[in-house]
Amino acid sequence: MVLGRSRSRDVSPFLERHPGVSLKITSHSWDWDLRQNQLMALAAGIIPDVTYGEAYVNEFVQLGVYNAVSNAAAQQFPEGTIRGAKVEDKFYGLPMSSGADVLFINLTTWEKAGLDRNKLPKTWDELVSACQAITKINYDPKWGNNCYFTYGPDPNTYGTAMRILHWFNQNDAPLGSDLGVPSANLPKAVDTWLFHNDLMWTSTEASIMQAESEAGSGRLFNEGVIAIKPGWNNDATSVGEGNIDAVAIEFPLPPGGHPATIVIGNQINSPLKNGKHPDLAIALVEETLTSEATQAWLADNAGIWIPALKSLLEQYETYDRLGGYKTEIAKKIVRVTMKALLEGGAGPLPGWPKNGSRIWAEWNNTYLRIWKGRLQAPEIQKELDNLQATIEQLVRKTG
Repeated sequence: MVLGRSRSRDVSPFLERHPGVSLKITSHSWDWDLRQNQLMALAAGIIPDVTYGEAYVNEFVQLGVYNAVSNAAAQQFPEGTIRGAKVEDKFYGLPMSSGADVLFINLTTWEKAGLDRNKLPKTWDELVSACQAITKINYDPKWGNNCYFTYGPDPNTYGTAMRILHWFNQNDAPLGSDLGVPSANLPKAVDTWLFHNDLMWTSTEASIMQAESEAGSGRLFNEGVIAIKPGWNNDATSVGEGNIDAVAIEFPLPPGGHPATIVIGNQINSPLKNGKHPDLAIALVEETLTSEATQAWLADNAGIWIPALKSLLEQYETYDRLGGYKTEIAKKIVRVTMKALLEGGAGPLPGWPKNGSRIWAEWNNTYLRIWKGRLQAPEIQKELDNLQATIEQLVRKTG
């Protein structure tokens, strides 16, 4: 049987329980080429038994190509990690590992601005005020005055949305539902974009658009050029390399808001209906991904990911199987991501039923205009109304 893009390292118990079975594990990338590869395989009839997905899982669930796993298996995971594979009361895959966004703060730069490390921001207003204070004193000859960093708009990826949409979910203004019903122009969405612009313009356009490719945002964070950034477990690997004075917190809240984070690096494996061995595919997903040994392997050896099993996430305060993260600072940050994944309102990106790549491209283009144009409320509302109409058209259109 074929397992598409598995990173599991503990399938021996499964093979022992199923004598005569062998696994062929293939690899492919993520984002739009992940979606494209899977659509091409389905169209050509080259169907694996099990496949991997992230932000496009729900699209394939709605295409009806996956088999459901048992609710008993699904209940071993927190809601946010499996919502992207859920339709009605059934789950069409389980996460092998996961991740969650939190807020990274360089405490050295924080204190240079006269801020108290024991009073980290809990509200949006406090975060904006802190960023505005930091940018006044935080000058770099190459990059200018900077504080807050997140990736600038890139129409070729949904990765930018993964670092931003938690703010909208906190404020009851989600871009869309788990099943891809768009809601881009909800009333509170305008206020959220205005808040986000206030954060973004505490850094220069040059750093936002070039920091990742030219210098590496993790290194610039370590150096204090960037003082505050949303990041996930993967960011802890680069931040940890500097062994700096840094901390991670769950995201500050808007008035009347609620905790939210985006699952990121959420490695859902799903059994396909029309593979050669559908029953074995379900067994593989359920038996391997509910194994604590399998779930613990990546964080303990490769870094980047954290376990998705509830039983491991519940140990976040003292969890020590984090050998893939090389410093104590990195491990402390990772434990915060574990807490956020377990308790912090984690959820997936919207699961567009069609044209996911085109929708994310249009979202990024809207983000670009709102940010670079420093748009005000009436102009932002027009942009969001247009975005809503475009998404509505794309989720109905074949292609």
